[in-house]
Amino acid sequence: MRRLRWLAPLLVLLALLVVPVRADDPVYVPVGPGDVYLALGDSLAVGYEVEANADGKPGYPNYFYAQLRATQPISYTNLGVTGETTTSMLADGGQLDTAVAFIASERAAGRVVSPVTLDIGGNDVVDVLLGESDNTVTATLVLYRANLETILDELIAALTVNGERRGDLLITNFYNPYPELTITNNPPFITLPPGQEPIVTDRDVPRFNAMVAEVAAARGIPVFDAFTAFDGRQAELTFVRFPYNFSDFPNLERNFDFHPREAGHIVLADGFAAVSQYPRPVLWLPFISNQ
Repeated sequence: MRRLRWLAPLLVLLALLVVPVRADDPVYVPVGPGDVYLALGDSLAVGYEVEANADGKPGYPNYFYAQLRATQPISYTNLGVTGETTTSMLADGGQLDTAVAFIASERAAGRVVSPVTLDIGGNDVVDVLLGESDNTVTATLVLYRANLETILDELIAALTVNGERRGDLLITNFYNPYPELTITNNPPFITLPPGQEPIVTDRDVPRFNAMVAEVAAARGIPVFDAFTAFDGRQAELTFVRFPYNFSDFPNLERNFDFHPREAGHIVLADGFAAVSQYPRPVLWLPFISNQ
């Protein structure tokens, strides 16, 4: 996700609503760890936070990799891009093209890429919440769904050989760093597009997450429920400072930094490990690997 702008005390990352599983939805059956773990996504994968809060720690993929490596030999590649959106990820020569080419080159070299983790879409949501998009929440949902479906389908195709998936794709839903927050039209700080009623994060973010759950379920992709894992623990797991302080203009970016603290990244890593259904280390102590 992108840097929080000074005028923008608010992103909302996510909440997964329970979506009924249809009888014809494929069931996730793990392939298991391969030779390479590939991490994709935005600033959460990169480990970025606002400079004033920079802790020098990596993103959740490093912690997940540490768990994977504790059970078997495996290498690690991170292609995450700070500020990535679903649209920019689909750009020619962008992160998705790079990932698909990487999976193909590893297969040609006799190596299996599995798992692939993905967090994407937070910046799509941020733009519409902050009035930086000309689209309403409803219009953004349509674009977001189309982009996410393309991203997931291309990754699944890259991981499939002769109709059989040879690698696991895991995604996360969005935690909500700003609970009980309402965004109103307040130029020049925030200008909502015509037709957009005030945004209520606890109401509107779940609309995105329900869509994520539906798209993932239709493709047999497991989703880590980060919303539930972070709920009530935002002050502990993110850099957001509570109670909200909108009058501290010089420090808005720092005070409303939605990125995870180290503890939050560890929660994300443990969540990916859980939904992967891979064997877990007998004793897991969080440690960092930058290899």
